[in-house]
Formats: sequence, C-alpha cells, structure tokens
Amino acid sequence: MRTFLIALLLTTTCFAQGRVQTLAKAIAKAEGFSKAGSLPSRYRNPGDLKAVRGYRYPGQVGVGKGGHVIFRNASAGWLALEHELGKIVDGTSRYNVNMTLEEISKKYAGSWRTWSRNVARNLGARPDAYLWEVLGVPPVLEESWTQK
Repeated sequence: MRTFLIALLLTTTCFAQGRVQTLAKAIAKAEGFSKAGSLPSRYRNPGDLKAVRGYRYPGQVGVGKGGHVIFRNASAGWLALEHELGKIVDGTSRYNVNMTLEEISKKYAGSWRTWSRNVARNLGARPDAYLWEVLGVPPVLEESWTQK
C-alpha cells in the first residue's frame, strides 16, 4: 500500500510539473518572450517577473526598467517562472489554484484582459478557466464551501 501511495504521489507531481511547464510557455508567449527586442527577451525573463524586495532569484543579475528582473540566461528565467507557478500549486503563493486565469491576470498583468485572453488562447482554454483545471490538480477546499 505504501509503495502504491508513493507511486501515485510521484505520478501526480510529474503530471502537474508538465502542466506547469505548459502554463509557463503560454505565459511566455503572451508576454512576448519570443519576440526579438521585447523586454522579456532582452532581460531573459519569459514570465516578465518583477523584482521582489529582499529576495533575489537564482540567476538574477539585475533589475531593469519597470522593476523587471534581468536574468543571466534564459534557463534561469524559465526556472524562476516555473518556480513561481509551482508555488501556486503548493499553496505558498499569493495566487492559488482556485483563481481563474482572469482573476490572476488582474493582479499579474497591466493589460489584464489581453493577457488573460492570450494565455487562455495559448492553452486552448477560456479566460474563466480555473488554475486547478489548467494544471490538472485538485481545487483547494475553502472554508466558505463548508459553511451553511
């Protein structure tokens, strides 16, 4: 039984990790990472992540225009984006899997309507899709769901 549970946990984790990478690619495309000369491309920052006071991402070499992180290379930028998305899955982010792409975009992107539509289109989803659906993880039980 113990072996089965470990195998199930590893399978679920690997499945979610694949979905995290898919979401990361959709975000990078929406941010314009593949466009030559774009800020995310110049800063090697596919998620267009902003600097966090008191925290330095692995591979961060500076902070550029608008507070966006500049990474040493694209690999460091991808790892940072995937790390931030992983925090959503494990519940340690200000975002959570019970939020829709649209709800996240209102906090994450300046042009939130465009961002949520583009990310959704890149995923083959709708802007009102919940992250738990996109990432293939269970929703997080919220206290308000159990109150009568």
